[in-house]
Amino acid sequence: MDLCEYVTKLYQWQQMLRQAIKQRPRKLMLSLFSPFLVEFEQQKFEDVEVPGQYLRLTDSSDDFVRIERFIPELRVVLRSNGVLRMLAIRGTDGSIVHFSVQHFTSRYNHQEERWVQFFRNLDAAGEHDRNTWEQRRIALHLPTIVSLAPHIRLVQEQPESFSLQDVYDKACLRNGTPEIAPALYAVGKMNELISQLPSIDAASEVLFEHICQTMVPASLLQDDVRMHAVSPMEYWLYRENFTYQVSASIALTYMIACTQRAPAKLSISRATGNICLHDLVPTQATPGLIHSKEAVPFRLTPNIQTFVTELGLEGIVPFAIYKVIQRFTDVEHLLRDFLDLYVRDELIHVPAVKSLAAANPQALAEMCERNVKLIEARANQMVETLPPKEVQDKELSPMQPLFRLMTQAVAPSNLAKMDFIWAPWL
Repeated sequence: MDLCEYVTKLYQWQQMLRQAIKQRPRKLMLSLFSPFLVEFEQQKFEDVEVPGQYLRLTDSSDDFVRIERFIPELRVVLRSNGVLRMLAIRGTDGSIVHFSVQHFTSRYNHQEERWVQFFRNLDAAGEHDRNTWEQRRIALHLPTIVSLAPHIRLVQEQPESFSLQDVYDKACLRNGTPEIAPALYAVGKMNELISQLPSIDAASEVLFEHICQTMVPASLLQDDVRMHAVSPMEYWLYRENFTYQVSASIALTYMIACTQRAPAKLSISRATGNICLHDLVPTQATPGLIHSKEAVPFRLTPNIQTFVTELGLEGIVPFAIYKVIQRFTDVEHLLRDFLDLYVRDELIHVPAVKSLAAANPQALAEMCERNVKLIEARANQMVETLPPKEVQDKELSPMQPLFRLMTQAVAPSNLAKMDFIWAPWL
């Protein structure tokens, strides 16, 4: 049995398991799991706030929404990365807030929560210098995570949200093709092309272009949004907001070297186009070094390029990236003051670094300083502008360093080097 046959068998078993899960009830009664929550409104408790509101960093909790009751229905949601139970809470203002119950390892939970808190605090620290336009257009939509135990947490969800992976899965279902068809084609043709072309990279680029042209159209996301848009104006406004949100996600992920941005990790609101970034954690190329080894600096794949359009790539995206990072770097020492705290916590939980720090505390301090400088350098790279004389003499854009990063991100030769899980054709 070769690799393609083995992967095909795994895919068939996965589909059988998925069908078995789909046949199970998608809605369950909450009383079967917790009669206490169902009877919450009859209990004699003082007002209890809806979870997650204390993350707003407000001075008073007087305006917080209290829990009126728990919706007695528990939804079971099938995602590409697992099955989640969805809990709904009705607040005293009439709103319904949805939370997914997630079970992860303690270390991973704390790691993601740490960096979400980092960006939330950093964003709040620079909020006083922001005008109304910036608050609306390039706001950071970070997940609300509430830990209940070391291995259990609640994550606020938008029921109508979708991901790039969902768009692709629906397209495959309509066309009757398996989701792993591009990967199987690439593996099957690779040996044949290697003998005809000078290098593996050249063969990968040929396969990538063929997959984009024949298997995965670059208009999947665009067609999906257009199908749900009520009017051309709504479609245009949705695309504009999505472009700003993609820019914000690019700025955050590149700054902390957050890699493996698979299509399922990009949660897009169906109503507004806001993007909520999940799994926002830095990558360590080696233990103690926050750095990315991926061929592309951030995710800007063909479907995102097509939906954002060429005008968006040349106009809105670089401008919005610049504005997001500028709010972090304009205030002197703001970024460094936060990074000194969070980078140390990130490194000290790595077993190799922890043992090194116990033997040599100075080595940990030097390691933290090196990583802080690397993150600052990536942030400064996105806001670096060329001097006017160089711009005039060489006829370049003032934001040439940022355009250089975007060129690397959209280059087919670099996208072809990404692995199948990253789905560069999507």
